[in-house]
Amino acid sequence: MKVRPNMFVVDIGKKMTHYYNTNTKEYGKIEHSDFLGLNIPSILNGDIIVVEAAHLMSQEENSLAQAFKIDELYQLRNLADSKDISIRLFPQKVTPKARKIASLRDEELLEKTDENDVKSIAYYLQEFSNVFSTLKEFVPCTLEEHESKVSHIYDDRDTLTEQSNAARNEGYGIKTDYSDPVKEWIKNYINVLAFRLDNETREWVGLEYKKGGSALLESFQKYTNGKLKFIYGIVLTVLDSETGKPRVRSDNGLPPYWKYAKQVYFGLTPYHMHAGVTASNYKYHKRKAGSSCKKSMSLESKNTIKSIDDVFEIRESMKYSDKQLRNLWREVRKMIVEEGLR
Repeated sequence: MKVRPNMFVVDIGKKMTHYYNTNTKEYGKIEHSDFLGLNIPSILNGDIIVVEAAHLMSQEENSLAQAFKIDELYQLRNLADSKDISIRLFPQKVTPKARKIASLRDEELLEKTDENDVKSIAYYLQEFSNVFSTLKEFVPCTLEEHESKVSHIYDDRDTLTEQSNAARNEGYGIKTDYSDPVKEWIKNYINVLAFRLDNETREWVGLEYKKGGSALLESFQKYTNGKLKFIYGIVLTVLDSETGKPRVRSDNGLPPYWKYAKQVYFGLTPYHMHAGVTASNYKYHKRKAGSSCKKSMSLESKNTIKSIDDVFEIRESMKYSDKQLRNLWREVRKMIVEEGLR
């Protein structure tokens, strides 16, 4: 009797489809036509297939990166539905990280090959079981349909990046005469914001009180402290620096909630690696450089990971930082959007 669904990790090569059965540890190759027919050895109704997202985009004109046309992808989806087989998409840019982590167990898995890719992804998903729930379900679409679905995301990122760069060129108004609605909001409400944050988040942000704890240091109140650059970037994702009104999504005209902000403004999704200046400032400066965990996923670093425990430590550090960012962002949004403090 089958206890739980088995998982197959698949890589669509140029000529063959590579698969890895996580239950039997069997690796093999089949024709692309067999994959489209779900003729994968040992697969059963109700099983799971994980494949890199880029390989299940529709083939457009003379594209060599995608093997299947949109009609074939629809047939695959319909066949999978009839067999109750779930097809999940693994972020393409995460595969090199999966090989690095898998190489801690078997150093031969570090080299980029189709076999190593499927085995490493399987290891990664088994070690970090919570990651599976974040994988997108496969839904066939053409390139035009995909671009239509995400065009507002890039529009919103571009607008935010333009405003962020404009403020950065003026030093965010710190110790200068430059001013905009975001700077003025911070000057007016920084004490209120600090008071409303919990101690853990306040300390993470870097806000410091005078002795006695009655008010923030003068450098924060007078807008001269360098740490205000980070706070400016956060407030900018909620308050439009040109209009002085709450920032809204270009697709529905409404102020976003955290789910949208974390993916679009801060790039906290493995499916979009290039998320703009705000995301870069957070992920590579505040979250990474400001972390107490100095271990690195880079194999060239002197602090490179040496065990799976090191990877867990890095992930916990990132998770902690993201939690504080969420707390800060939600409080700023509440003040500006819900309470109208502007």
